[in-house]
Amino acid sequence: MKLRGASDRIVTLLGQMAVIAAALLLWEILAGGFGLGIHVIDPIFFSRPSRIAVDLFEGIREGEFTGDFAFTLEAAMWGLLLGMASGMFVGFLFAYVPLLNRLFEPLMIGFNSLPRPALGPVVVLIFGLGMVSKVVLSWSIVFFVVFYNTYAGILSVDPDLVKVARTMGSSRIQVLWFVVLPSVFSWVFAALRISVAFALVGAVVGEFVGSTKGLGYQMMAASGFLNSSRVYSILLILMAIGVVLTEASKIIERRLLRWRPPSPGI
Repeated sequence: MKLRGASDRIVTLLGQMAVIAAALLLWEILAGGFGLGIHVIDPIFFSRPSRIAVDLFEGIREGEFTGDFAFTLEAAMWGLLLGMASGMFVGFLFAYVPLLNRLFEPLMIGFNSLPRPALGPVVVLIFGLGMVSKVVLSWSIVFFVVFYNTYAGILSVDPDLVKVARTMGSSRIQVLWFVVLPSVFSWVFAALRISVAFALVGAVVGEFVGSTKGLGYQMMAASGFLNSSRVYSILLILMAIGVVLTEASKIIERRLLRWRPPSPGI
């Protein structure tokens, strides 16, 4: 069974690599690559994979991404951590104190409905062009994702399990620790996978609105000079950050939720 599972993963990985390679090859050809004279898409706006690879290599070698990469990643990580912590706390608070949920529900819905690009200028005006405004925008997205997942996770706890635990003499703290938290963690980690990407979105949106550094700032500068290769290079870096962080969250989830039985295939 283990050999079959490993074989399936290898076949899947090879298939994924083949799809990506085919897409890049088609992109290169349609943008006039390989000297075939095909110009279906304009390389000025879409560049070519070969040009992007050269730009990415030279940018990494010259250290042109280092400072901006660190700035964006730090802002996204702070937004992610603060959003996760505060979202879980407020989610538990609203679930255990229903009066708070009834009083503040319209405000929560209203703030969550605000488009972050529209909120960006206000945040930058209040907190300035530095790191704080990017963290706040990143936090503002992650917080609501984690809050709603935590709140829904608590409400979805099987009441029969709570009754059984209390019948066996468990205290309120024991019910929370052994019944509620294991159920909620599945919802929280589901939110974490989404929040990783949203944390990056918030940080980059903040850099678009107003910043002096960051990958979003560098991307805006590159687009102003019609340097499409640099724009796509930064997109690849952001994509790589998102993939790495998402995979890291999966590893953490598997380690912390080892007690959870695997879901059957459908």
